[in-house]
Amino acid sequence: MAAIARVPAAVGAFAALLLTSYAAPQRTTDHPACAAGANGLTLGFAGQFAGVSQDDHNSNVWSGRVNGPISGGLVVTLEPLGSLMETANPIWQVKTRWIVPAGAPGEGSLVADLYGTVNWKSGRMRLSGVVTEGCFKGYEAIVDGRFADLDAAGTLQIQPALALR
Repeated sequence: MAAIARVPAAVGAFAALLLTSYAAPQRTTDHPACAAGANGLTLGFAGQFAGVSQDDHNSNVWSGRVNGPISGGLVVTLEPLGSLMETANPIWQVKTRWIVPAGAPGEGSLVADLYGTVNWKSGRMRLSGVVTEGCFKGYEAIVDGRFADLDAAGTLQIQPALALR
């Protein structure tokens, strides 16, 4: 009978072990910018149209800068989704890649893949997605921006994913 009484305790201990081993991955906080952004951060950005990507000849490229807890260079590629005919419309469904390389030693870098819309008539850009590389990997990324004469400006928010809060 004593052996049977130990089974619930063993199952409980095993469940606790499973829960701790499957907990959300911890972010690397080796970089001060990563540690400072543990609860998320907001970066301002500005970029100038740099032309069509020489890599894939489909994406448009902007280069610029981000500022805030992380500051440095920025490269954004934007590719319209759908057919070539749909690019005649003022509102595009797009996929983008945001690359912020590490600047000085001690600064983090990030790459985010974002999807959303660009309204070329109003200039409004709304994107969301996930950080795929860097110390904020797995965090949600949201862009609220505007285009004026093909130059882009706005905010890039990096925040813990809702499922992890």
